[in-house]
Amino acid sequence: MEKHRPKPFENSNANLNITMSSGIENHFNSEHFPEFSMLNSEKRLISPKTEKVIKIAFFDFPDVFEDFYPHYGVSQENFSSWHNTGNHGWLEIVQKNLGDVTWYVPSIKPLIQEAVHEKIRCTIKFVSSCTLHRILWKSFYLPSFAWRWQRFYRSYALFASYLAPLSFSLLKTIYKDKPDVLFVQDYCSGKFDVLVLFAKILNVPLLTLHSGSTYKEYLGKAAKNISLPKADWIFSSGNKETRFLENRFNIPSEKINIIRPPIDTNTYQIMDKGNACQNTNLDPNRRYLLFMGRFDDSVKRISAIIKAFQNHAQTFPDVDLLIIGGGKDEKDLKGLAKELVSGRVIFPGWIGEALEKSWYYNVSECLIMASWREGFPVVVCEALSCGIPVISSNVGGISDLVNSDISGWLFEPGDDKSLSEHINYVMSNPGKIKEMKSPIRKLAEDTVSFDAVEQSLRIGFESVLKNQIS
Repeated sequence: MEKHRPKPFENSNANLNITMSSGIENHFNSEHFPEFSMLNSEKRLISPKTEKVIKIAFFDFPDVFEDFYPHYGVSQENFSSWHNTGNHGWLEIVQKNLGDVTWYVPSIKPLIQEAVHEKIRCTIKFVSSCTLHRILWKSFYLPSFAWRWQRFYRSYALFASYLAPLSFSLLKTIYKDKPDVLFVQDYCSGKFDVLVLFAKILNVPLLTLHSGSTYKEYLGKAAKNISLPKADWIFSSGNKETRFLENRFNIPSEKINIIRPPIDTNTYQIMDKGNACQNTNLDPNRRYLLFMGRFDDSVKRISAIIKAFQNHAQTFPDVDLLIIGGGKDEKDLKGLAKELVSGRVIFPGWIGEALEKSWYYNVSECLIMASWREGFPVVVCEALSCGIPVISSNVGGISDLVNSDISGWLFEPGDDKSLSEHINYVMSNPGKIKEMKSPIRKLAEDTVSFDAVEQSLRIGFESVLKNQIS
């Protein structure tokens, strides 16, 4: 069987249908290592143990595949062709420039054993979560009366996050593959703690990256006092998170650097608005405000954006609001928009292709976000790369790149009066918005281009390999 084709498990014909609620220079080079070079001719990293290109085991945030991906129309069969997240951007760089990546995906019922991602070219392996986790998961989600358990979700999530990776199948697969490095998305759950243990068993370094969690959300807070300091490298989402790690967990600054979602700045670039409007079937004589993201109103507060827009809709009759994305709250948001500002809010649907997304950024005056929490959202990077300013709540690492009157405007989470005032400013000052485009684009090139992000990633990976040598 060709490796690039998904390899199904035996007896994989049964489906499980569910619905759930719920420019930095390298500071390590060959001069530091007279007996061993960490780079091959393509500048990919070499393992000091095997003297071959390093093997990197990647683990994403969800406990199991079924907890997240099916809600966005992603099945195990098409997982290897889906590529529209920050993880995909980071892994594309790592696979191309640093080492060979295997993405391990625990699942309640693996239908695919192995595949190669069509864009990233990394290997994907689905493995079963542990038996106790599968029993707990099915008991919590599948009964017809499962809605009654939702008040116990926090307790369920704690146990589930530790049980899911405690899988003989996963440990056996990892032990057989013998990775040189573990690379873990976020550190707020029990899954991270278990993977720190795996790293010690395998005697390999572990790197982790922050993707938006807050201390309030941590599962197993006491365990983090032990597990987080044992991480060999942490990719922080911004200065705020870095200070938190240093102060709360005494993580040395030498083990942290900042990483942001990488953006293809050749695709996400400043374009002619008329052409962008033609490609999106929008009226070039009108102006547009933009939200783009997941329709989870409890986190993203899209309803607050609609209400803030309503405050100014009559004053600026030439402005419409674009709300692009999809998710569980779509019906409610469309109903609210129809009730408050009928005919002035456009829902184009979920857009996955980068070029099409770029068109929508280029028809817009600004991107608006009102989230309660974020890491460093990909959409902010995409918007900046297209030269459009960002109005956002001051969460995660957003304040590192969004500066008042330079690249956008910030307000405190939940401060809807400030959100409304910033929207009014953007609508009232179209000339100012045009003047901001070129400086914003330059900022994106310097901070979120593939080259800039590669350098940040390389520093972390080279550092942990250097420590292995020494």
